[in-house]
Amino acid sequence: MLGLLGVGVAGLIGYGLVLSTTLALPRSDEHPQLLIYSAPFVLTPGLDLAESGLLDRLQRLEYRRVATAPRTPGDYVLTNESLDIFLHAQEETRLPARTIRLRLVEGMVAEVLSLPDQQQDPMAVLEPAVISGVRAGSKQVREWIPYSRIPPLLVQTLLAVEDRRFFSHYGVDPIAVGRALWTNMTSGAVVQGGSTLTQQLAKNLYYSPQRTLRRKVQEFMAAIVLEFKYRKEDILESYLNEIYLGQAGSVSIYGVAEAAHRYFGKGLDELSIDEMALIVGLIKGPNAYSPVKNFEHAVERRNVVLRRLRDQGVVTETVWTKAVNRPVKVVLSQDALSDAPHFVDHLLREVEGGTGVGIPEGARIFSTLDLWMQQHSAQALQQGLAKLEATYSWLKSEEPPLQGAIVVLDVKTGHILAMVGGRNYRVSQFNRAVQARRSAGSLFKPFVYLAAFEAARGQSTDRVTPATVLEDEPVTLDSGTGPWSPQNYDRQYRGPVTVRTALEQSLNVPAVRAAHRTGITPFINQLRAFGITTALPNNLSVSLGSSAVSLVEITAAYGGLANGGIAVRPSAVVNMVRETGETVWNRMPDRRQAASPQGAYLVTSMLKGVLDRGTGAKARVFGVHGPIAGKTGTTDGYRDAWFVGYTADLVIGVWVGFDDERPIKLTGAQAALPIWSALATQLLGEDRPDFEMPEGVVEREIDPHTGQLATSQCPEKVSEVFIAGTEPTVYCEVHGDGIWDRLKRTFGFF
Repeated sequence: MLGLLGVGVAGLIGYGLVLSTTLALPRSDEHPQLLIYSAPFVLTPGLDLAESGLLDRLQRLEYRRVATAPRTPGDYVLTNESLDIFLHAQEETRLPARTIRLRLVEGMVAEVLSLPDQQQDPMAVLEPAVISGVRAGSKQVREWIPYSRIPPLLVQTLLAVEDRRFFSHYGVDPIAVGRALWTNMTSGAVVQGGSTLTQQLAKNLYYSPQRTLRRKVQEFMAAIVLEFKYRKEDILESYLNEIYLGQAGSVSIYGVAEAAHRYFGKGLDELSIDEMALIVGLIKGPNAYSPVKNFEHAVERRNVVLRRLRDQGVVTETVWTKAVNRPVKVVLSQDALSDAPHFVDHLLREVEGGTGVGIPEGARIFSTLDLWMQQHSAQALQQGLAKLEATYSWLKSEEPPLQGAIVVLDVKTGHILAMVGGRNYRVSQFNRAVQARRSAGSLFKPFVYLAAFEAARGQSTDRVTPATVLEDEPVTLDSGTGPWSPQNYDRQYRGPVTVRTALEQSLNVPAVRAAHRTGITPFINQLRAFGITTALPNNLSVSLGSSAVSLVEITAAYGGLANGGIAVRPSAVVNMVRETGETVWNRMPDRRQAASPQGAYLVTSMLKGVLDRGTGAKARVFGVHGPIAGKTGTTDGYRDAWFVGYTADLVIGVWVGFDDERPIKLTGAQAALPIWSALATQLLGEDRPDFEMPEGVVEREIDPHTGQLATSQCPEKVSEVFIAGTEPTVYCEVHGDGIWDRLKRTFGFF
């Protein structure tokens, strides 16, 4: 027995010597994490304080409203006449901390001035925020805080709960082990542990969480080795920076500094005793006691920690009473904490595909994401889908549930400002905004007519314009695969209609007639030019959206219409730099002239009518005002509902459906448009500029029944736009003309 004991001791000593050469505590500069930033927000004259969400943006960046002049970075003062902001320093752009003044006139920014000299400041921007990070292959964000900067009261709180004798033991506490054994034996279950902080750190850093005798022995030896190699303060520093403290959506929270930021929007030195107690209480069960997941359990656990502090004399009875009765105030909800996980996944794929090489450690990726728009987009989707389920009982489904996606793009740059790929990233990481490809339905119709308008330039007869009259009557055509008889969704026919009316009412038969008249090849080429990459069959059914597209792809195509026919490939990345500041990769914009400005304007003009008189008119009822163009989309069998709408600056796309392609039995106007409208009222200001009419477009008054030039005898007249040279030249032959009309025709006046 003595021999065996001697061999065992020798083995442990040998194992300890091996560990002493291999185990090391992590350092702040070891394996630096990749950080992903949102887009900066430029402060310019003309900015509307309310519509831009500027105050919300300041709060999210942890700026503080003060009553007097701003004295430290992060302070701001708001009056009716001005908004003074002490901007944080921005290391990435080498901008120092400084104070600026936004002079306000009726809530609008009239001037942006630097203080105290009150000179114009063209470089005023709110700094980008960290939205996510990647370290060791997992999404996490952490800020390493040296022991000297950790508040002593936080250390006392930690030791009072987790390891009272930390500064007197050598990695293992026999008293704590004995107490735990006795408690567990008397209770008949494992209710208490005897591990020291050093043992917990060793387990988290080097070993699996499995409860086995071998793992406990390894943890025991590792703790002793760490105690002999490092100072107690070094061990505490590593523990407080490495401890896992919950999830912020897809991002893991490590370290007390990140927990303070995520849960309370504060730095460590700003935490109150009750907030410190809540963070320390998370150590026992980060998700079980999360204040955003299990609020009541979090409060109970916080109070347990506070009671321990009182019992051990760390705080007085008075301090304890105030702390226990103070309500828990978490800065962000669980939805807001998600920080665009689908967007981050898409961004990382874009960077890896764009660079063709791995992402260097410690890199900084500057994205296009607008966090304020992202938050509103996520809320619009969640609330919109829940409202649909409450209104239409057949949409309620346990598995799989009703899904949706949203994309918001900058028209000029193609920047992805917001992306929501589904209802719950924790349940499904599948990005329905990018990875899902569903039938486009009626979303293809504007491009049918655009191809026809572009083809009309070189035609003297049989050309198609917004005033062209098409027959909405039963027809059988050769689709390319055989005879085909398209039908409208309501199975009704309206007789002769203009192209404008056909698009506003999303009629199928006239769209197919236009595609047949122009030819499928020009239409397919038009889709390709606008960035549609999916397979497009060479038959007439594609004109009604039989092909599948992704939401981001079709939203970008509509952005090209808003951008005067210039299609811009959507992007989530601006650039990537090394930790040293050296640029690794710049995302070059991919722009191409997909159609003429004149043709794009004609389509935009008709799509404005969709919201004013057509299938998207409910948007006006929902409170969407101003010049907006858009199109509903409903696929065969009511499996997909779409709405894509745009202004001169932004384009928003929404999709709703089931992952397994079950029918939702709703149109795009019923399912997608309400969600789009709720978001549009948040993101799109009412005083936005109209779409600019390019040169080469002319306006004429026409008779909407004939599509010919209106005369004084026509009972109804409407103004219509045409590409110059394609406008009608024949006066209305149905209603005739008067003397004035004959004079105009004789002398060539319109």
